[in-house]
Order: sequence, then structure tokens, then C-alpha cells
Amino acid sequence: MESNGTADCVLILVAVIFPPAAAAFISGCGCDLFMNILLTLLGYLPGLIHALWLVFRRTNGQGRRARGSYRYTGAGTQAPAPQQSAPQPPEYGATNQPSAP
Repeated sequence: MESNGTADCVLILVAVIFPPAAAAFISGCGCDLFMNILLTLLGYLPGLIHALWLVFRRTNGQGRRARGSYRYTGAGTQAPAPQQSAPQPPEYGATNQPSAP
């Protein structure tokens, strides 16, 4: 999923309205979601801060990505992007024919 400005604004709005929903959209059903639910039960502000942190961590993780470096795999982790092999130049002068006597 690519990050763009509109999706980030929607995630921020969802985080302000209901922080666990934003955490679920970003990290799925994982530790980040359960931590956000716990923080929101302890108080709205800790849950909001955690949800906004998840949104900005996701945004920065995808913003740093350059071609051939890392890709975002969810839950805030980065994995090496698959490498594409460069086309091999032709072997100039090679003919693959038997040499003449």
C-alpha cells in the first residue's frame, strides 16, 4: 500500500475520532492494536498519541523508501526490497563458433 497525502489525512482523522480504529487500519490485529486499546482504556490522550505515532511512523517508513532499498511490510517493519538484476551486456567479439584451422 503506497502512502499518499489523502490517505494519511484520513488516518489522522480516524485516529482523532477513535484511536484503536486507526491502529487496526495500520497494523491489523497485532500488538500495536492491543496496546492502543489498552492505552485508550487508560485514557483518550495516551491512545491518541500512540495512534498518531503509528500514523507518522508509517508515513516516514514509506517516505524514506528509495528504489531498491527497503519496502514497508506492515507493523512498522522494513524488509529489503527484491533486487532486479541488470540486463547483461552482450559479449562483444564472442561468436560461439569453432575456430577455423
